[in-house]
Amino acid sequence: MFAFPARHFAPVALAAISFPWATLAAQPTATLDTIVVHSNPLGDSADDLVHPVDVISGDALDQRRKGTLGDLLEHRPGLANASFGPGVGRPVIRGQGGPRVQVLENGIGAVDASSVSADHAAAVDPLNAEQVEVIKGPATLIYGGGASAGVVNVVDNRLPDVVIPGLRLQGDLSRGDNGDEANTALRLRYGYQGLLFGARYGLRNADDFDIPGYATRAGAEDLHDHEGHEGHEDEAAPFGVLENSRLRTESLGGSLAWVGSRGMAGIAVTRFDSNYGIAGHSHAHEEEGAEDPGAEGDGVRIDMEKTQTDLRGMLLDPLPGFDRLEVKAGITDYQHQEVEPNGEIGTTFNIQGLDSRVELAHRPFAHWAGVVGLQVGNRDFEAIGEEAFVPPVETDSLGLFWIEGRPFGRHRLELGARVDDIRHQPEDASLGRRSFNPLSLSAGLHLRWREHLHLRLNGQRADRAPAPEEIYAYGPHLATLAFERGDAGADMETAHNLDLSLSRDDGPLTWTVGVFYNRISDYLYLQEVDDGLNADGSGVGNTDGVADRVDESGTFDPDGELLLLDVTQRDATFYGAELSARLQAVRSGGLQLDLSGFADTVRGQLESGRGDNLPRITPARAGVAADLRHGPWSGRLTYTRVFEQNRLAPLETNTPGHDLVGADLAYRLKLGEARVVTLYLQGRNLLDEKQRLATSFIKDISPQPGRSLFAGVRFDFRTPD
Repeated sequence: MFAFPARHFAPVALAAISFPWATLAAQPTATLDTIVVHSNPLGDSADDLVHPVDVISGDALDQRRKGTLGDLLEHRPGLANASFGPGVGRPVIRGQGGPRVQVLENGIGAVDASSVSADHAAAVDPLNAEQVEVIKGPATLIYGGGASAGVVNVVDNRLPDVVIPGLRLQGDLSRGDNGDEANTALRLRYGYQGLLFGARYGLRNADDFDIPGYATRAGAEDLHDHEGHEGHEDEAAPFGVLENSRLRTESLGGSLAWVGSRGMAGIAVTRFDSNYGIAGHSHAHEEEGAEDPGAEGDGVRIDMEKTQTDLRGMLLDPLPGFDRLEVKAGITDYQHQEVEPNGEIGTTFNIQGLDSRVELAHRPFAHWAGVVGLQVGNRDFEAIGEEAFVPPVETDSLGLFWIEGRPFGRHRLELGARVDDIRHQPEDASLGRRSFNPLSLSAGLHLRWREHLHLRLNGQRADRAPAPEEIYAYGPHLATLAFERGDAGADMETAHNLDLSLSRDDGPLTWTVGVFYNRISDYLYLQEVDDGLNADGSGVGNTDGVADRVDESGTFDPDGELLLLDVTQRDATFYGAELSARLQAVRSGGLQLDLSGFADTVRGQLESGRGDNLPRITPARAGVAADLRHGPWSGRLTYTRVFEQNRLAPLETNTPGHDLVGADLAYRLKLGEARVVTLYLQGRNLLDEKQRLATSFIKDISPQPGRSLFAGVRFDFRTPD
């Protein structure tokens, strides 16, 4: 369909970014009062959006920014954490994750290997985020098939279109008792006339984390209790500690942007490094002859590094009838190595990636205003080593999208369409090239019944092309203790999604209630196998109700180390509901008390056959919180009930319910006109509850950390006005 090669787009993007420099005139600008949703190309505020978006910023972000992206989001309605130990926390949106949730940095796709396997962390640092935006439901219209379940956009404004004169230094330093965890986040900006210099640094460092009780449930590999019983714990396993969970994650970046009266241009370079253990695998890979198993830890570790160069250019009033021409590009060099207990490299993953976008916004014509855009991407992937279960594959993608919206009095209608050309080209031609042409259509209606009462109705039809690993995977992946087999004939997924929400956003009581229904044809998922055969299909079959296990060569062995998993394709349905509310309970003198709560539920089921449940679906949850503020003091107390997940897929184990209690206490000091220091204490999982996450592949051997207490300081210093 499209023949433009993505590998040739980088010089085009550079040229497009550089051309506005000739027309820019230096002009310092002021701070914007309205925070827009950056992941929406129409530039609307959250109040005006047609699609369901959750924006986390301010105090809510400060209280949750530690840990991984999944940790940050897991207590929001409709969002969960696909944990693979404390070093890996990938977002799950309404029961879906992996290659269906697109993680962005400032609107550009974060190129990494997180979609290849559940143990691969997203190479994004939330410590220095200024805002995190989540689009719930298919966002393929704007961002392509990788956003078929939604988008998480981490915004740090490294390349802004506004320059604030003077110096600003922000920081957040904290220390936790569990795992002796230390977190550091520093952001520096200096604006002079039309120039803005920026620098960022983030560090998370921790030893092995404490947990309540034993990590492993006895016989976890063949525990298939469908009646809701957890099963007893393995008393031969270590007690009170999650072995091989220590980690160190560090990020460093610098940027330069020029802002003028006609637009902006800028460049940013960011380095991200992470070294973390695959929790719960401390003894799984010990080998005879290893001279010093503890040299690299007692289990498999991931050593990751990523360098990303971001380019952005914007030209205002580029052509008659048009408001804005914007170009963004992210060029990524990514590598991670899976290090065995004896220090040897088991597998090395290398990815060279490009994600680039051109957007042209036009002025209203017959009351319609919108954006036409082009997205071009290239991903050159290779895995090297004995455990390279996905062959080298180069993927070229080209997408064209068009979004239009118009007001009808106080109401708004939005329509959009997108078509893509995606080509997977394996290095081994015998594996076969695959090409796909996904089509996405969207319609949304935003009705303002009253000034602050909003009804939003959205319908989308979205295609997703299979990811390379879903097609070509074949082989052992020891970090996840699995032998994975792809589907060479996999078809595109097609989702038909309906989303309805009603909200009130002003007054003493604000609330949102929503329901969604998503039917996906040819849904792709990893399923345990019960055939009793070798991985290559040979042998004598034996179906016994127990998931098959194999050794590293793929030979069937009931006591084998690896679980045999197939990429399977069947029609599926996801549906659920979300509720959140906030009440201004007390406003008396300097005292403020707010009460809030949320609840959510999601079901994921296969439509054919017996209507089996899909695996690793988020259980129902409900929570309440109280926020108190008086003068410089503020506090927050939270309680969340995570219910038992006993709606299980075949051969899946259950997860018991648990109660989570958290607390925050902060004291804010104003040291002059433009200097603020906040001292704070935080407590997480204060009841020291054992948490096994239904969304985790390793829930039976790796619970979440136990009680954690933090003490920290935040500061914000700037040049006085």
